[in-house]
Amino acid sequence: MRRRELLFGAGAIGAGLALSGCNSGGNAGPTDAPKAEDWRSEVTGGPIEVGVLTAKGTPGLAYLDQLAKKIEAEIAGSKITLTFANTEARPALEQRWRGGDGLDVDYGMFDGTNPAQLAWADDGLLLDLRPYLEQNDPTSGKPWLDNFSPAALGFMTHPESQKIYGVPTELSTQVLFYNAKLFTEKSITPPTTWTEVLAAAEALKAAGVDPIAVTGLFQPYMGMWSDNLWLRTVGWEKANQVLVGGEGHITEDPGFLAGLQHVQELRDGEFFIKGFQGTDFTPAQALFFQGKAGMILMGNWLVSEMKDVIPEGFEVGVLPFPAVDGGAGDQKALMAAAQLISINAESENQGMALTWASRVTSVEVQTERATKLGDLSAVRGVPSPDGVTGIDKIISEASTLVPREFSMSGTKVYETVYAEIARLFFGEQDAPQTIERLDAALRKQHKN
Repeated sequence: MRRRELLFGAGAIGAGLALSGCNSGGNAGPTDAPKAEDWRSEVTGGPIEVGVLTAKGTPGLAYLDQLAKKIEAEIAGSKITLTFANTEARPALEQRWRGGDGLDVDYGMFDGTNPAQLAWADDGLLLDLRPYLEQNDPTSGKPWLDNFSPAALGFMTHPESQKIYGVPTELSTQVLFYNAKLFTEKSITPPTTWTEVLAAAEALKAAGVDPIAVTGLFQPYMGMWSDNLWLRTVGWEKANQVLVGGEGHITEDPGFLAGLQHVQELRDGEFFIKGFQGTDFTPAQALFFQGKAGMILMGNWLVSEMKDVIPEGFEVGVLPFPAVDGGAGDQKALMAAAQLISINAESENQGMALTWASRVTSVEVQTERATKLGDLSAVRGVPSPDGVTGIDKIISEASTLVPREFSMSGTKVYETVYAEIARLFFGEQDAPQTIERLDAALRKQHKN
């Protein structure tokens, strides 16, 4: 499955199927829970069951299996079972949690930016990690918490209690890729503002290169443009309130219209690849690497996903989404998704569970995953994945990471919003008409 999915790396594996080792035998209740101030020295061997996102036969799972075996060799009596915890496995695993038999370490249990993901913590099923994260990491000599980019804290932290119920093992984010070699040859300035985006697009067009690669066959990829523009012109909180929460109306904040007018500028300037309406995402991405398009707004997985078609010598440039002059939103915020692991508050082997969480988020492991697997890390000091030099700097310099799509995914407005954005891209309506249609649809769905 493509990494555009919320939880990526899925495969056709039965829900809850153990991938290696034996089951931990359930979680009847915590025994010998380590004290926060010296938990590392109190870890005793025992079985734990750990959720993973990658399927059998993948390099990602092979790496985690090796890591598990290494920890087992270091801690006498330990046994780490890796259980597929992605996509179709989630319903069965969540049922296990409800029945008191949740994994010791699991994904998809908490996201501090998503109200729907707070319930497991509110019900007392997840271990508050803050006391442990505040203890020094023996490698760095600083608190374990300091290892993480401050921009990721919103995902990790409960917005009300400020307790921490998850640590990120990897990130995905949306950035503006550009053909660095082409830009240098044509003396085009890599765009950091919207004005520079339009100038770069004009220069590329004059050079006979389609400015922007985009697919017209997957609406949310077109929606990346409106999403990121609204992030700059309106701000994440306001957009989430209006689109998802039904608080107020889309016509009341001029930033919504301004964002769509910028989309229309791209369309009317004929800055998208020719025939984008019928071009799927893989061919669109290939056109970028073939030098037939100068820029593409895409997730950080682009290079690793397309590595087999990238010609030798191609130079990838990467930028955060450009700032918009006069925009009311945070100009340094980034759309992202974090893959968080949480620890079962009733785990019989919390010390082992904490050991796994500590090890998998260590600079050493995160660096190996970045260089060998192309994963993007939320841990400071970890280099960019191969082929996307500079994305680590983008993450570290972001003011905050906010959920992509304004948390519309899984809601009733998701398809409605992106369908209207697609009509704007296709020239079926202009920006004011798009706002009018969105307003009518949102009023109907939110009954406001």
